[in-house]
Amino acid sequence: MKPTKSRMLACCAVLFFIGIALVLQRMTFAQMSGDDGNLKDRIAIQEQLLYAYAYAYDAKDCATWANLFAPDASLDLGGKVNGKDAILQWCITRQKTVVGDIKTRHYMTNIVFDQLTESRARTRTYCVITWQKPGDPSPSTHSAFVYRDVILKQSDGRWLFKERVAADPATH
Repeated sequence: MKPTKSRMLACCAVLFFIGIALVLQRMTFAQMSGDDGNLKDRIAIQEQLLYAYAYAYDAKDCATWANLFAPDASLDLGGKVNGKDAILQWCITRQKTVVGDIKTRHYMTNIVFDQLTESRARTRTYCVITWQKPGDPSPSTHSAFVYRDVILKQSDGRWLFKERVAADPATH
């Protein structure tokens, strides 16, 4: 069967529109990772800082958890703690005197980048914390709030907390 002129035009039109769609998709991706924020940095902040924070604290690994803060960082979870060393001591004390053998889980969601430059980020993250005490059949919600963060990129390329504040979700 010999292709007709109309079929050839239809095929050309389809190929043309596929080409346009691919160009637009590439342009959209380029805009997402353009001047307003690097996609690689966004992923690094989410996975290697925000999620790492949750996993380290829930594993009761205060040393790893405190290493996510800059040396002069501040942490405000209802009382302000200044400096990475003081933040480490706060974690150790809290794990011993408050958390103990309670299994905690931090669920970090709805991360918003209010600012992202090559060296600084401001983020908001919903956090829901569950506790499961020994003998409890399932975890229960302990608290819910919004983390407001100032995050700085270090000379070695790591992103660390400069300021971390737990805020009421109504004022996020």
